[in-house]
Amino acid sequence: MKKPSIQQIDDFFPQELAEYISKYALFEAGYRYGESDDQGLPTGMVCDLYHVDSSETGSISEEGKAIYNAFVKHIHEKYPGFWDTYRIYRLYINVFCPKEMAFFHEDADPDTDQWTFLYYPMHDFEWKMEQGGWTEFWLDNKIIGVPPFANSLVRFSSEITHRATPFRDHHRMTIAIKVANKDERL
Repeated sequence: MKKPSIQQIDDFFPQELAEYISKYALFEAGYRYGESDDQGLPTGMVCDLYHVDSSETGSISEEGKAIYNAFVKHIHEKYPGFWDTYRIYRLYINVFCPKEMAFFHEDADPDTDQWTFLYYPMHDFEWKMEQGGWTEFWLDNKIIGVPPFANSLVRFSSEITHRATPFRDHHRMTIAIKVANKDERL
């Protein structure tokens, strides 16, 4: 069993690419209500960009192609050789309204070899600590909060229990990239 890991990278994308992706997430993406966490209850809204179905073929939106390719390229730069072992099975944007609480959940079972990446787009306001918006992780009977720094990426072992927390006055967005070992069937 691998040891749980949480890592955050600031200034993940070059400025121009960060602005392009953030603009899409903030102003152009089409969202649907009803993403659900472990409790099976709907929370937040989602815009699906890429998803592998049960036949192991993926569907990707036109808009999602550029975003998908940007993440593949820049994750490779930060984690050389990562794509030799892993593949993306889902890429989407999560949105939570101000003060909307999400449930704690895991993205994968502990006996799988999966990672989750969360990208925090650039905000359309000046973020301050009192605004909230952390991703909270439950690890060793403690809550560890990762702040939503604009243009940052957090990578964590998918079996870690976690949840999004809302902003006080603004919509909170993250782009989630879920990956699995190429040898695992989903």
